[in-house]
Amino acid sequence: MSDADAIHNRGRSLENAFFSSLDQKLLDGLRDQLNVETAIAQFREATGIQDAKVLQALYDLGVSPASLAALRVFPLIAVAWADDKTTAAERTTVHMIADRYIQPDSAAATLLKQWLDHQPTEAMFEAWEIYANAMFESLPASESASLKKTLVEEINEVATASGGIMGWGAVSRTEESAIMRIKAALE
Repeated sequence: MSDADAIHNRGRSLENAFFSSLDQKLLDGLRDQLNVETAIAQFREATGIQDAKVLQALYDLGVSPASLAALRVFPLIAVAWADDKTTAAERTTVHMIADRYIQPDSAAATLLKQWLDHQPTEAMFEAWEIYANAMFESLPASESASLKKTLVEEINEVATASGGIMGWGAVSRTEESAIMRIKAALE
């Protein structure tokens, strides 16, 4: 093989490697885009929310369609962490209520555990507010009212879990603030 043929073959190998790498990057990008679109479609189906921005925000925060059920119990977490700490009684109450909605060993259960171990960010609370607003807009009025009533009862149960003294001081100011914020998101 002549030097010219060797150089030509080496050039073709480099060209193939470049395009193979480029093709792989394009394929990875398409695969990622398909995963996002699939997740958003699954969110849309599970929640009835049609607003693509809300659904994209959920995806961007790392919420997967499989962990979507955890958003149902996020307000419980927000109230439990309102004082920048959780008590054993609050954690027990959150688990007791969450067991109604979340399957053990599911992605939602994993996310719930993470939220109980580490206080969720303000961005997560804001995303939940957007999600809640969009979800309640998409529900029929009777279903929306029933769900709101149940949710408010549940967050009050978490807020009063740590008690206080003979019923006094059972709900702190920061818990009350979190409750009011959740209620506002439900309207």
